[in-house]
Amino acid sequence: MAESNPDAPTGGRTTRKTIQAIMPDGTVKALAQQDEYTLHEEGVYICGHSHVSGSSKKASAYVWRGRLVSDAVFEQGKGAAKRVAYEMSAGTPVVVLQGHEPASFLQALGGIMVTRRGSREGAPKKYMLCGRKHLGHITFDEVDFVVTSLCAGFVYLISYPVTLQQMKMYLWKGSACSAEEISAARLAAMDLSETGEIIEVDNGAEFASFLRIFGIGTTKASVPKTTPFLRQKALAPDRFKAHLFRIQQLEEKPSLFHSLLNRRPSWNGRSPSCDNEEVKVAAKHISPFGQDDFEAEGIYLLDAHSELHLILGPLFASQQENVRDTLLAQALLFTAEYADIAAEERPMAPQASVLFRGFPPDLKILFRHWDEQRGLWGTAGLMAGIRASMANDVKVLPVDDVLTAVCQD
Repeated sequence: MAESNPDAPTGGRTTRKTIQAIMPDGTVKALAQQDEYTLHEEGVYICGHSHVSGSSKKASAYVWRGRLVSDAVFEQGKGAAKRVAYEMSAGTPVVVLQGHEPASFLQALGGIMVTRRGSREGAPKKYMLCGRKHLGHITFDEVDFVVTSLCAGFVYLISYPVTLQQMKMYLWKGSACSAEEISAARLAAMDLSETGEIIEVDNGAEFASFLRIFGIGTTKASVPKTTPFLRQKALAPDRFKAHLFRIQQLEEKPSLFHSLLNRRPSWNGRSPSCDNEEVKVAAKHISPFGQDDFEAEGIYLLDAHSELHLILGPLFASQQENVRDTLLAQALLFTAEYADIAAEERPMAPQASVLFRGFPPDLKILFRHWDEQRGLWGTAGLMAGIRASMANDVKVLPVDDVLTAVCQD
């Protein structure tokens, strides 16, 4: 099976689309049109997509695997995907993992995707979805049904059962979300609502009946406040994007940033003590990205639009000395120059910093499926002595200050 390509082109006009679910007994079931873009974490789904791009016709087949799917069910899904690919002359099916959906897959679904917890058969009618622009499309992911899940940067669809037969669908609009996110939420709500009725709620103007669905005692003060970070998104919500780069030793062909990263620092740096072999460095763009893309030995640049964070893994210092020192020096140079370039294209110059410890809460919202218990480094972080409770213990310094310190070393 081929791995997904996040940079695959997404343009063109869809001529045919089929979405099928692998049922618990192994049978394949075609989904109703209004259910085609709602995928559950305990499910496997097959998507066949034909489209015209320019003068050429193209066909693709995908098999989507929810994060709680067993290997046995997934193998059944791969077999079904091969049959769909054969029927559509689509070539080898592309495996898509939940949370790592490429733009081409989102395009195949129609530009909107909903992910729910649990199974399609047992999913409750009470749920809460967080919607955001992602890779040029819109995703809605189920989150905990609590008022603290609300974030001003996004739009939310909230389904609440009034009685066994009657449901209410609320659309909560964050103060920093975009018009495109709101429009997509309205479209999705029409399919998700049993009656088609949608109750829209503005951030900061929540009424009592809406607040009550989160429990007795919930007030406007319970709704999370808009942070300075999210106010920056509100200045240009349509242009707000996050990017992740891993600064790593170059082993094969150079990347786009190879020439930039391999400039010699203007200081002597920390010369290798025993290994004189030249270390070549590259920045790998990870898209889409998630928590599991962070390795404890790595060093990363997280572009959060209004902020740039150079993130050092807890085991980064354990690397071979000349490799570690070269990576750090080049990562600092790359971050500084990246900030200068970004300043020319954005409403305000992004603040660049080095994150030595912890992870600011504002950055967690950049991840579609943030797992607080896992943290940024998973089991490797625990081995390094980092507990989940330490995530908010943040140590950060401006990039310029760290550059100055390195120059003086």
